[in-house]
Amino acid sequence: MKTKEPIWIGLGVLLTLCYLLPLFWLGEHAHVRIHDNLDSNVVWYKNLVESGSIHAGLQDTVPNLVGGVVSRNAFVSEWTGILWLYEWFSPYTAYVISQGLTRIFAFIGLYLLLRDHLKLQVPRHVILLVAVLFAWTPFWPSGMLSTLGMPLLLWAYLNLWQKQRIGLSLLTLAFVPFYSSFVLGIVFFLALLVLFGLYREWRQKSFHALFWTAFGAQVLLYLLIEYRLVYSMLWESEVTSRDQFDIGHNGFWRTIRLFFKQFVLGHTHAEAAQTPILLFLILGVFVTAVHRKDPTVRWLKQGLTLLAGLSLWYACWFYTGWQPLKEQIHVMQTFNFARFHFIEPMLWYILFALAMDWLWRRSRQRLVLVAVLLQAVVLLIWNPEIIYRNQPSFSEFYAVQQFSQIQSYIGKPIDTYQVVSLGLHPAIAQYNGFRTLDGYVNFYPLTYKQKFRTIIKGELNKSPELKHYFDDWGNRVYIYSAELGKNYDYTKTNQQPVRHLDINVRQLKQMGGAYLLSAVPIENAPSIGLEFEKMFRDKQSAWIIYLYRVAP
Repeated sequence: MKTKEPIWIGLGVLLTLCYLLPLFWLGEHAHVRIHDNLDSNVVWYKNLVESGSIHAGLQDTVPNLVGGVVSRNAFVSEWTGILWLYEWFSPYTAYVISQGLTRIFAFIGLYLLLRDHLKLQVPRHVILLVAVLFAWTPFWPSGMLSTLGMPLLLWAYLNLWQKQRIGLSLLTLAFVPFYSSFVLGIVFFLALLVLFGLYREWRQKSFHALFWTAFGAQVLLYLLIEYRLVYSMLWESEVTSRDQFDIGHNGFWRTIRLFFKQFVLGHTHAEAAQTPILLFLILGVFVTAVHRKDPTVRWLKQGLTLLAGLSLWYACWFYTGWQPLKEQIHVMQTFNFARFHFIEPMLWYILFALAMDWLWRRSRQRLVLVAVLLQAVVLLIWNPEIIYRNQPSFSEFYAVQQFSQIQSYIGKPIDTYQVVSLGLHPAIAQYNGFRTLDGYVNFYPLTYKQKFRTIIKGELNKSPELKHYFDDWGNRVYIYSAELGKNYDYTKTNQQPVRHLDINVRQLKQMGGAYLLSAVPIENAPSIGLEFEKMFRDKQSAWIIYLYRVAP
């Protein structure tokens, strides 16, 4: 079997990459996730590269977005691998390469974990297919190996615990930190790992020095790579928007609903697509086998209990009862401790493999193959090209040619004026080189938030939802309209004129705003101090752009 191992892995990699065929075939006409992706991370990386800010100092800010006041420390450090891709390739090419790398290592990680540490009796091709399905999950694109790399990390740590494959395992632990995020997934994985390790040490009355030395070294490596984040959390003196976060107002019954939603559907940043196949199959096997003396039953019970516990923790983090404690402990307000849900996709597919193994040993081979096939269908339906087919494609979203026309019409050096957007994401203007007063970032100076709020105060007062959204969170520093709501996808086929826009144009001008790019017409523009300039259409763009100039 060992002689065929390269063939198995090669076949798995090939099947994994088949999921990305739309990206390869359609190029920039492919449809990809917009939320927390095209509207943010892709533009952040591009802006860091083009503005020469990758290696900026700890006290420096990044130009071209949110008035140029955002600290360089709000973005990934120069030691993060995804940023290297955007240095070497065009944004779309970098995006596709990142998708390929992440999914390949996701397959390899789960395949090795199932092969080496679960002692499954199913044939090798079933293990391979389960690992491929895990690599097909609709993970958050900019998360890199933060979620899908967990099986590879767990495989390496279990090897060190058992003193096997030491060299390759140490190399794995050294590699993953350069292509993952410590705070967006890995820190929660490591927290559970240390609890598991301490429990096992206590039960076995032992001490695995190699395991703990590697663990400490990897944590230190993460902190060194993420030195900008560490600095911003421990030594940054400026008060930022994070200090005003006020999330977690769910009552008891809303918390219960959130628990079930998280357990059944998962989180948008860490989706396992466990419904309906994985969830009902695993529960069905567990209920059927619960009275049998089988190690699989114990593993299924522990895994389902852990998944339920993680979902409950996630739901309870936003329960209003936490508020008094959050107000007393500052880090509980500025850091999201609910994100243990990043571990859930790995757990679901480990349990799926265990359920497949139990069925196979009970001579239910046909059911195993049907379950694998049905889950493949579920994941294919989750392919971005299908679920986002009604949204703008990559090229339609960024509308490069259209924004080039706007820039030519304005006729000024692009670094001499600033713009804001209405009805579409500011990231689109940023992608095309415009300097914006608005934007979407992780944190920024609280003083800037207060100044920007003066611009949109009239619209926030019209909508309690928008007021809560901006005041209690506010990472989307947008020109809001109560008539449009929290929607930023007013394409040429989805037009809704704004009849009574209530923004403080004088404050907009004082902050340096010269133009407003709107995806819909503003009917009361003259009365608030906006002068209509021109409407821009382009067949390769998703938008109709109405250009308004801030009146003198």
